[in-house]
Amino acid sequence: MSDEARILIAQHAKTAALLGVDFLPLGNAPVIAPAIVAPEEPERIPAPEARPEPAFQSATDLDIDPIGSAELRQAYEKISGQHAQLDALKAKYELDAPHQHFNTQFQNIVFGEGDSDAQLMFIGEAPGADEDASGRPFVGRAGQLLENMIKAMGLTRETVYIANVLKTRPPNNATPTGREAELCAPYLMEQIRIVSPKVIVTLGLPASHVLLGISSPMRSMRGNWHTLPARWIEDGIPGVEVMPTYHPAYLLRSYTEDNRRKVWSDLTQVVQKLGLSS
Repeated sequence: MSDEARILIAQHAKTAALLGVDFLPLGNAPVIAPAIVAPEEPERIPAPEARPEPAFQSATDLDIDPIGSAELRQAYEKISGQHAQLDALKAKYELDAPHQHFNTQFQNIVFGEGDSDAQLMFIGEAPGADEDASGRPFVGRAGQLLENMIKAMGLTRETVYIANVLKTRPPNNATPTGREAELCAPYLMEQIRIVSPKVIVTLGLPASHVLLGISSPMRSMRGNWHTLPARWIEDGIPGVEVMPTYHPAYLLRSYTEDNRRKVWSDLTQVVQKLGLSS
Protein backbone atom coordinates (compact mmCIF):
# COMPACT_ATOMS: atom_id res chain seq x y z
CA MET A 1 0.00 0.00 0.00
CA SER A 2 1.42 3.41 -0.94
CA ASP A 3 2.13 6.13 1.64
CA GLU A 4 -0.47 8.33 -0.06
CA ALA A 5 -3.14 5.64 0.34
CA ARG A 6 -2.24 5.13 4.01
CA ILE A 7 -2.55 8.87 4.70
CA LEU A 8 -5.92 9.04 2.93
CA ILE A 9 -7.29 6.07 4.89
CA ALA A 10 -6.10 7.51 8.20
CA GLN A 11 -7.70 10.88 7.47
CA HIS A 12 -11.00 9.27 6.51
CA ALA A 13 -11.01 7.09 9.62
CA LYS A 14 -10.32 10.09 11.87
CA THR A 15 -13.14 12.04 10.25
CA ALA A 16 -15.59 9.18 10.67
CA ALA A 17 -14.61 8.86 14.32
CA LEU A 18 -15.92 12.34 15.03
CA LEU A 19 -19.36 10.96 14.23
CA GLY A 20 -18.81 7.94 16.42
CA VAL A 21 -18.28 5.44 13.59
CA ASP A 22 -15.90 2.91 15.08
CA PHE A 23 -14.50 1.50 11.87
CA LEU A 24 -14.77 1.78 8.12
CA PRO A 25 -14.66 -1.28 5.85
CA LEU A 26 -11.69 -1.62 3.50
CA GLY A 27 -12.09 -4.71 1.40
CA ASN A 28 -12.41 -7.55 3.93
CA ALA A 29 -10.51 -5.80 6.71
CA PRO A 30 -11.79 -3.03 9.00
CA VAL A 31 -9.86 0.19 9.46
CA ILE A 32 -9.90 1.02 13.15
CA ALA A 33 -10.68 4.61 14.07
CA PRO A 34 -10.25 6.35 17.44
CA ALA A 35 -13.39 6.06 19.55
CA ILE A 36 -15.09 9.45 19.69
CA VAL A 37 -18.72 8.85 20.47
CA ALA A 38 -21.79 10.90 21.22
CA PRO A 39 -21.87 13.58 23.92
CA GLU A 40 -22.04 12.30 27.48
CA GLU A 41 -24.98 9.97 27.75
CA PRO A 42 -26.29 9.76 31.31
CA GLU A 43 -29.67 8.73 29.99
CA ARG A 44 -31.52 7.99 26.78
CA ILE A 45 -33.47 10.88 25.31
CA PRO A 46 -37.15 9.98 25.24
CA ALA A 47 -38.92 10.05 21.91
CA PRO A 48 -41.13 13.12 21.34
CA GLU A 49 -44.70 12.26 22.08
CA ALA A 50 -47.26 12.23 19.31
CA ARG A 51 -50.34 14.32 19.93
CA PRO A 52 -53.60 15.02 18.14
CA GLU A 53 -54.48 18.43 16.81
CA PRO A 54 -55.85 20.38 19.81
CA ALA A 55 -59.60 20.87 19.74
CA PHE A 56 -59.21 24.46 20.89
CA GLN A 57 -57.39 27.49 19.44
CA SER A 58 -56.43 25.47 16.36
CA ALA A 59 -55.78 27.17 13.05
CA THR A 60 -58.39 25.00 11.39
CA ASP A 61 -61.10 26.11 13.81
CA LEU A 62 -60.05 29.74 13.35
CA ASP A 63 -59.99 29.36 9.57
CA ILE A 64 -56.45 30.74 9.39
CA ASP A 65 -54.62 30.47 6.07
CA PRO A 66 -50.82 30.29 5.83
CA ILE A 67 -49.25 33.60 4.88
CA GLY A 68 -48.36 34.03 1.22
CA SER A 69 -44.82 34.26 -0.10
CA ALA A 70 -45.45 37.61 -1.79
CA GLU A 71 -46.49 39.18 1.52
CA LEU A 72 -43.48 37.73 3.30
CA ARG A 73 -41.07 39.03 0.68
CA GLN A 74 -42.32 42.56 1.17
CA ALA A 75 -40.69 42.44 4.60
CA TYR A 76 -37.18 42.05 3.20
CA GLU A 77 -37.02 42.27 -0.60
CA LYS A 78 -35.85 45.91 -0.62
CA ILE A 79 -33.23 45.32 2.08
CA SER A 80 -29.63 44.82 0.99
CA GLY A 81 -27.67 41.86 2.31
CA GLN A 82 -28.76 38.34 3.23
CA HIS A 83 -28.08 38.71 6.94
CA ALA A 84 -30.22 41.86 7.13
CA GLN A 85 -32.93 40.14 5.10
CA LEU A 86 -33.03 37.25 7.56
CA ASP A 87 -33.33 39.73 10.44
CA ALA A 88 -36.25 41.39 8.68
CA LEU A 89 -37.92 38.03 8.06
CA LYS A 90 -37.47 37.14 11.74
CA ALA A 91 -39.10 40.43 12.73
CA LYS A 92 -41.98 39.63 10.37
CA TYR A 93 -42.38 36.20 11.98
CA GLU A 94 -42.44 37.73 15.45
CA LEU A 95 -45.07 40.22 14.30
CA ASP A 96 -47.25 37.58 12.65
CA ALA A 97 -46.71 35.02 15.44
CA PRO A 98 -48.25 32.04 13.62
CA HIS A 99 -47.64 29.97 16.75
CA GLN A 100 -50.42 31.87 18.52
CA HIS A 101 -52.89 29.79 16.50
CA PHE A 102 -51.81 26.42 17.86
CA ASN A 103 -51.01 24.78 21.15
CA THR A 104 -47.49 25.72 22.20
CA GLN A 105 -45.45 26.62 25.26
CA PHE A 106 -42.21 28.51 24.90
CA GLN A 107 -39.87 31.11 26.38
CA ASN A 108 -38.03 32.18 23.23
CA ILE A 109 -38.59 32.10 19.51
CA VAL A 110 -35.85 30.00 17.90
CA PHE A 111 -35.67 31.35 14.38
CA GLY A 112 -32.36 30.00 13.07
CA GLU A 113 -28.69 30.91 12.92
CA GLY A 114 -25.52 30.51 10.94
CA ASP A 115 -23.96 31.74 7.73
CA SER A 116 -26.57 33.66 5.75
CA ASP A 117 -24.75 32.66 2.55
CA ALA A 118 -24.13 29.02 3.49
CA GLN A 119 -23.80 26.25 0.91
CA LEU A 120 -25.31 23.79 3.39
CA MET A 121 -28.47 24.12 5.48
CA PHE A 122 -29.69 21.76 8.22
CA ILE A 123 -33.40 21.71 9.03
CA GLY A 124 -34.97 19.99 12.02
CA GLU A 125 -38.55 19.84 13.24
CA ALA A 126 -38.82 22.08 16.32
CA PRO A 127 -36.85 23.47 19.27
CA GLY A 128 -36.46 21.45 22.45
CA ALA A 129 -36.07 22.61 26.05
CA ASP A 130 -32.42 23.70 25.73
CA GLU A 131 -33.13 25.54 22.50
CA ASP A 132 -36.19 27.21 23.99
CA ALA A 133 -34.15 28.44 26.95
CA SER A 134 -31.32 29.84 24.82
CA GLY A 135 -33.20 30.98 21.70
CA ARG A 136 -30.72 29.04 19.53
CA PRO A 137 -31.31 25.90 17.44
CA PHE A 138 -29.63 22.58 18.27
CA VAL A 139 -27.70 23.42 21.43
CA GLY A 140 -28.66 20.44 23.63
CA ARG A 141 -27.20 16.95 23.46
CA ALA A 142 -28.68 16.39 20.01
CA GLY A 143 -27.13 19.70 18.99
CA GLN A 144 -23.73 18.61 20.29
CA LEU A 145 -23.96 15.49 18.16
CA LEU A 146 -25.01 17.56 15.14
CA GLU A 147 -22.00 19.80 15.70
CA ASN A 148 -19.75 16.73 15.71
CA MET A 149 -21.35 15.62 12.46
CA ILE A 150 -20.70 19.04 10.93
CA LYS A 151 -17.06 18.95 12.04
CA ALA A 152 -16.69 15.47 10.56
CA MET A 153 -17.78 16.91 7.24
CA GLY A 154 -14.91 19.40 7.38
CA LEU A 155 -17.15 22.34 8.28
CA THR A 156 -17.99 24.35 11.38
CA ARG A 157 -21.31 25.38 12.85
CA GLU A 158 -20.57 28.97 11.80
CA THR A 159 -20.25 28.03 8.12
CA VAL A 160 -23.67 26.34 7.79
CA TYR A 161 -27.21 27.56 8.46
CA ILE A 162 -29.41 25.73 10.98
CA ALA A 163 -33.18 26.10 11.37
CA ASN A 164 -36.36 24.23 12.29
CA VAL A 165 -39.79 24.00 10.71
CA LEU A 166 -41.45 25.25 13.91
CA LYS A 167 -39.86 28.25 15.59
CA THR A 168 -41.35 27.61 19.04
CA ARG A 169 -41.20 24.57 21.29
CA PRO A 170 -44.21 22.20 21.18
CA PRO A 171 -45.56 21.07 24.57
CA ASN A 172 -43.35 18.29 25.95
CA ASN A 173 -41.36 18.26 22.70
CA ALA A 174 -44.31 16.67 20.92
CA THR A 175 -44.12 15.96 17.20
CA PRO A 176 -45.45 18.97 15.24
CA THR A 177 -48.88 18.50 13.72
CA GLY A 178 -49.48 18.94 10.01
CA ARG A 179 -51.40 22.16 10.59
CA GLU A 180 -48.63 23.66 12.72
CA ALA A 181 -46.09 22.85 10.01
CA GLU A 182 -48.38 24.32 7.36
CA LEU A 183 -48.59 27.66 9.17
CA CYS A 184 -44.84 27.86 9.80
CA ALA A 185 -43.53 26.45 6.51
CA PRO A 186 -43.74 29.74 4.53
CA TYR A 187 -41.23 31.40 6.89
CA LEU A 188 -38.88 28.43 6.55
CA MET A 189 -39.14 28.53 2.78
CA GLU A 190 -38.26 32.23 2.82
CA GLN A 191 -35.22 31.40 4.95
CA ILE A 192 -34.22 28.93 2.25
CA ARG A 193 -34.84 31.52 -0.46
CA ILE A 194 -32.62 34.09 1.27
CA VAL A 195 -29.75 31.75 2.19
CA SER A 196 -30.05 29.92 -1.15
CA PRO A 197 -27.99 26.88 -0.11
CA LYS A 198 -26.75 24.32 -2.58
CA VAL A 199 -27.78 21.40 -0.35
CA ILE A 200 -30.26 20.91 2.50
CA VAL A 201 -30.00 18.08 5.01
CA THR A 202 -33.37 17.41 6.63
CA LEU A 203 -33.08 15.91 10.10
CA GLY A 204 -35.88 13.47 10.87
CA LEU A 205 -39.27 12.66 9.38
CA PRO A 206 -41.28 15.84 10.12
CA ALA A 207 -38.76 18.16 8.44
CA SER A 208 -38.31 15.75 5.51
CA HIS A 209 -42.05 15.42 4.97
CA VAL A 210 -42.64 19.18 5.08
CA LEU A 211 -39.91 20.04 2.61
CA LEU A 212 -40.45 17.18 0.20
CA GLY A 213 -44.25 17.02 0.41
CA ILE A 214 -44.21 13.25 0.85
CA SER A 215 -44.99 10.85 3.69
CA SER A 216 -42.48 8.09 2.97
CA PRO A 217 -40.62 6.35 5.83
CA MET A 218 -37.07 7.47 6.51
CA ARG A 219 -35.63 4.14 5.38
CA SER A 220 -36.82 4.82 1.83
CA MET A 221 -35.86 8.52 1.80
CA ARG A 222 -32.40 8.57 3.34
CA GLY A 223 -29.40 7.78 1.20
CA ASN A 224 -31.10 9.24 -1.89
CA TRP A 225 -31.08 12.73 -3.33
CA HIS A 226 -34.38 14.57 -3.60
CA THR A 227 -35.44 17.92 -5.00
CA LEU A 228 -37.95 20.38 -3.61
CA PRO A 229 -41.48 19.93 -4.97
CA ALA A 230 -42.44 21.88 -8.07
CA ARG A 231 -44.81 24.10 -6.08
CA TRP A 232 -41.90 25.54 -4.11
CA ILE A 233 -39.73 26.02 -7.20
CA GLU A 234 -42.59 27.65 -9.09
CA ASP A 235 -42.89 30.05 -6.18
CA GLY A 236 -39.31 31.17 -6.66
CA ILE A 237 -37.46 28.87 -4.27
CA PRO A 238 -34.15 27.69 -5.76
CA GLY A 239 -34.01 24.07 -6.91
CA VAL A 240 -32.06 22.91 -3.88
CA GLU A 241 -31.02 19.28 -3.54
CA VAL A 242 -32.17 17.61 -0.33
CA MET A 243 -30.66 14.70 1.62
CA PRO A 244 -32.93 13.35 4.39
CA THR A 245 -31.27 11.59 7.30
CA TYR A 246 -32.00 10.57 10.88
CA HIS A 247 -32.43 13.28 13.50
CA PRO A 248 -29.52 13.45 16.00
CA ALA A 249 -32.01 12.87 18.83
CA TYR A 250 -33.00 9.58 17.19
CA LEU A 251 -29.33 8.59 17.02
CA LEU A 252 -28.95 9.30 20.74
CA ARG A 253 -31.91 7.03 21.45
CA SER A 254 -30.65 4.32 19.07
CA TYR A 255 -26.91 4.82 19.00
CA THR A 256 -26.06 1.68 17.10
CA GLU A 257 -23.21 1.12 14.70
CA ASP A 258 -25.69 0.48 11.89
CA ASN A 259 -27.51 3.78 12.42
CA ARG A 260 -24.27 5.74 12.69
CA ARG A 261 -23.02 4.19 9.46
CA LYS A 262 -26.24 5.13 7.68
CA VAL A 263 -25.98 8.75 8.78
CA TRP A 264 -22.31 8.93 7.89
CA SER A 265 -23.11 7.49 4.47
CA ASP A 266 -25.72 10.22 3.94
CA LEU A 267 -23.33 12.96 5.04
CA THR A 268 -20.54 11.57 2.87
CA GLN A 269 -22.77 12.06 -0.16
CA VAL A 270 -23.30 15.67 0.91
CA VAL A 271 -19.54 16.16 1.29
CA GLN A 272 -19.02 14.84 -2.23
CA LYS A 273 -21.87 16.93 -3.65
CA LEU A 274 -20.37 20.11 -2.19
CA GLY A 275 -16.83 19.19 -3.19
CA LEU A 276 -15.61 19.38 0.41
CA SER A 277 -12.46 17.84 1.84
CA SER A 278 -13.54 16.32 5.15
